[in-house]
Amino acid sequence: MKFRRIAHRGFSSEAPENTRASFALAVEGDFYGVECDIWKCLDGAYAVAHDGHLRRICGIDKEIPSLEYEQIKKYPVIAGAKRENHPVQHILCLTDYLAVIRRSDTVCPVVELKMDYTTVELREIVNLVRQYGLLERVYFISLYPSVLLRLKEELGFPAKRLQYVYGAVQENREIPVTEELERWLIENRINLDTRYTLLSRENVAHLHENGLEVNVWTVNDKEVTERMVKEWKVDMVTTEFYHEIF
Repeated sequence: MKFRRIAHRGFSSEAPENTRASFALAVEGDFYGVECDIWKCLDGAYAVAHDGHLRRICGIDKEIPSLEYEQIKKYPVIAGAKRENHPVQHILCLTDYLAVIRRSDTVCPVVELKMDYTTVELREIVNLVRQYGLLERVYFISLYPSVLLRLKEELGFPAKRLQYVYGAVQENREIPVTEELERWLIENRINLDTRYTLLSRENVAHLHENGLEVNVWTVNDKEVTERMVKEWKVDMVTTEFYHEIF
């Protein structure tokens, strides 16, 4: 069966995460989608970074929402895989990421919305994606149910390209996918993007029976990938590596 690989923060085993190098390598590879994370800066720009601060990736003790993007982009990225193999990388803004994804006619942008964005902010993000001709391909994912519902109900964004991120916060980091969560997803027609260790084969089957898809993260082991795809029939695998399993 065909499954869809999502490059986690770009091809982040081959270049520093969430950078131009990692996104470019993912676009050139056999990935269905390329995931990134965005935070709103003080000046209204959207910076691409997993963390809400610069400590881990740039060695700077500052919070992204407290800075203007013009400040942020000056700091070099000092962490990440194989950074010595690439020119010095810097934190991108959302439009930089979209410009890289646009090089492909098929690769899907997968944008994790890291803040509880308002409808006005979400409309702005959607419009940026539209300007780059990627609106029909983009997936939005978020750990905030409110953000997903605003996109679906207030902006009319297709629910089939929305995913709820589960297992990313302290409150649910170790709690398996619950029946209550399944009911909410089914009721709202929103797909699941979960930490793979919190998922069961039964969860996947139940969501599939109700017409929903399942994405698992972050699966870097080939044997786990094979089990998730061949036995559990998950739809997407978010990974930092490329494992050929068929």
